[in-house]
Amino acid sequence: MYDNPGMAGTPEPIIILDGDLASLVALACASDEAVSIGSGRTPGPCAIAWLPNMFGDSQRDRSSACDRQIALYNARRLAKSEIDDAFVVPLDRSAETPMLFAALAHAATQGSPRVVWPAHPGRPEDESAIDLDLASSIIDRSLLVEQLARLDGGADVSSVSIVTPHADLTDRQLVELAADLAVPVKTLWWWGGQSDEAHRQRDRWLGLFRETGLWKPAETVTTGRA
Repeated sequence: MYDNPGMAGTPEPIIILDGDLASLVALACASDEAVSIGSGRTPGPCAIAWLPNMFGDSQRDRSSACDRQIALYNARRLAKSEIDDAFVVPLDRSAETPMLFAALAHAATQGSPRVVWPAHPGRPEDESAIDLDLASSIIDRSLLVEQLARLDGGADVSSVSIVTPHADLTDRQLVELAADLAVPVKTLWWWGGQSDEAHRQRDRWLGLFRETGLWKPAETVTTGRA
């Protein structure tokens, strides 16, 4: 088992990162928890970060973003030697079940008590609403994977839980939480990106960032468009 400085107190969680806002908020929360009075944590990484290899064309940009975020919040990224390279899946909902099983396996190997899956059911077309079907799917999937792991995964995996801290948050609520934590939004994978996906993410979030003070219009965002 990996021997890390945090395990003398409360072991750090595994956080599934993707370089986007919801996982950045989860990382910031883990950092706050690690330094809070009475947390039981000893000095060391606030979390173990894992970026699944499942994002296609944006994988490289997300990986770079995650490296920046991990450094800022004193987390530790799983080393390549610790990751199952066979876990390469298409980016769709069907990928989430094997991803969660892989995360549980990583957590068990690292001695971590929980996996943080920061899936977020916000609706891009309505900042104050959630996709109820997606929210239900996030919660049900995490519970079912956890239960199956307890049946078939052995003692190490069966002791790990999956938490979904953003499963009931709207886009606006997520941004308000990000503002409370003063997360560094310029580290997001799509900041300054030129892909269609990056443009969609800017269209979704920048207005809310302005409203909450996370980003000021004077701070230039390179869009790559004329």
